[in-house]
Amino acid sequence: MDAEPDMTEVVRAKAIAAGAPHVHAATTSAEELQAEPGSFELIVIGNAFHRLHRSLVAERSYGWLEPGGCVALCWSTSPWVGPADWQRALDDLLLRWRDALGAAGRVPAGWERARQQDPDRDVLSRAGFEPAGRHEFSAEHHWTTDELAGHIRSTSFLPPAVLADHAAEFDADLTAELSRYTAGADLTERVGFAYELARKPAPAPAGTHP
Repeated sequence: MDAEPDMTEVVRAKAIAAGAPHVHAATTSAEELQAEPGSFELIVIGNAFHRLHRSLVAERSYGWLEPGGCVALCWSTSPWVGPADWQRALDDLLLRWRDALGAAGRVPAGWERARQQDPDRDVLSRAGFEPAGRHEFSAEHHWTTDELAGHIRSTSFLPPAVLADHAAEFDADLTAELSRYTAGADLTERVGFAYELARKPAPAPAGTHP
């Protein structure tokens, strides 16, 4: 499920190519998704919980999950956040394009402060979830310019709908900017990943005591 139709089309195309007719993609927001109670064993939210109405989505997810089901909040670092010269250059380029296309408002203002003042785990706990662990790992990745262009299009701030007629110009600018760093070196990032699990309690079996 994604609010951007371009992303759900990517999922549909990949599902068809993989011969996976059981994979269904829906274009909607998490706040407006319609699902029956107990429909899911696992709900995964990837790099997006901060963009949602967290309390509402947590409460609705609790109802959508079967007893014992989990919510997984998944996170990864972004290639434009880091100390390498190419990462700083990429960040500057994205800021310029966001401003030029009027897309700065697509990133919620103050989202980091909101999560600090009311952490995700507390939001989930109020909805009835129990913590089930946090896991972190990292992997080295060597980016190509084409991969970065595709990755940027998967973001909420510069998706295809925002780039629109400027897509070719953006790609040319990206290639020109990063070509200064690919001579004799590559676009390497140590990507950090994390997922935090929260479980909907399952009722105790009949005849047992808490």
